[in-house]
Amino acid sequence: MSLLSIDITKGKRLSFKELELPAQEPRREAYTPILVERPPTDEEIAYSNLVARSPIVEFLVEALELVSLTTGKPLVKVKLPKRIVEGYNEEGKDEVVALIKQLLDKDKLYRKEDIIESLSLASKVGKNRAEIGFNIIVKAGALELTPDNNYYLTGSSIN
Repeated sequence: MSLLSIDITKGKRLSFKELELPAQEPRREAYTPILVERPPTDEEIAYSNLVARSPIVEFLVEALELVSLTTGKPLVKVKLPKRIVEGYNEEGKDEVVALIKQLLDKDKLYRKEDIIESLSLASKVGKNRAEIGFNIIVKAGALELTPDNNYYLTGSSIN
């Protein structure tokens, strides 16, 4: 039993003050930031629509150094989604069809680009707006497509 009768107070005491740990580098965890796209504001959408209709607006805004009312920063153009002509106005359809019948000759074939250009000039609108009108005309059945990608007025002698 002599092994059990050891006096621990007589032994050397260890202190944590004497203990030195190696210096550790601070932990840096690699992370990838999540980029969240904010939706465009009403002001940005309105400005982008104006620039799409009349590009001179963008020049004027830059030349006069105009800023946003809400943020005080320069106006920003945002990418607008393409509009698809699905539920077009039935009243406007008759006017556009009447216009195309005045512009085009019944006995000729026309390329899509030529029809859009003549619509743009006749109605004094931009190319994008004229292309929407062209899509309305085709959907209304006033123009028909040939196998070689030309168009003619419905009911003409080309059939």
